[in-house]
Amino acid sequence: MTNATQDLRIVVADDHPVVLTAVTDYLDQIPGQKVVATAGSGADLIETLRSTPCDLIVTDFSMQGEIEDEDGLRLIGRLRRLYPDTPVVVFTMLTNGGILHELAELGVAGLVGKDEPIPTLAQVCQRALVEPGTTLSARIAERLATEGSTADEFRRTNPLSPRELEVVRLFALGLSVTEISKRLNRSVTTVATQKRAAMRKLHLDSNADLISHENPYKQHESDVTD
Repeated sequence: MTNATQDLRIVVADDHPVVLTAVTDYLDQIPGQKVVATAGSGADLIETLRSTPCDLIVTDFSMQGEIEDEDGLRLIGRLRRLYPDTPVVVFTMLTNGGILHELAELGVAGLVGKDEPIPTLAQVCQRALVEPGTTLSARIAERLATEGSTADEFRRTNPLSPRELEVVRLFALGLSVTEISKRLNRSVTTVATQKRAAMRKLHLDSNADLISHENPYKQHESDVTD
């Protein structure tokens, strides 16, 4: 994960070379982040991620590729299953509110209109890293408004990933981040990042809130899978 001395690592995917180059060049020149790889199809993106660790995935929704199943919702669903702790920001020309809602249900971190300026994409990426739920660009929010939907519907409780849930449960039992790190065989930085992400999703402001009696994730240790 990122820290004070390491840039945010981004993988960008789009099947249009001009768009891919433009997005990559813009994101790469922002201080504190670096595009570490690019992909031109859904299949290419999955293959790239196998060998390229990253902190953020920025991808087109509909891409042509050799494997049809790597397109659209199937691609996003697979990304969320394979990399549940890596935020995914989708940029798309979609106007179908139902599909946009499905993307939010899959747990994407951000949605941006492909007809919006690249700086808007960059802004949504930055917001998606710190805001719970699905961050919407202004144009995506407008599209939803025309169908009677609101941005608030995309900001309902965002389920914790299995790894975040493990961290929350152990922290609620009184273990420190260092103790959790040893128990789960993860780095201290990874555990701390997962704890912060879980607190954002649960709308908790302090460690005291996380270990309070009312916390629904505070369970008996026998319920925790090591």
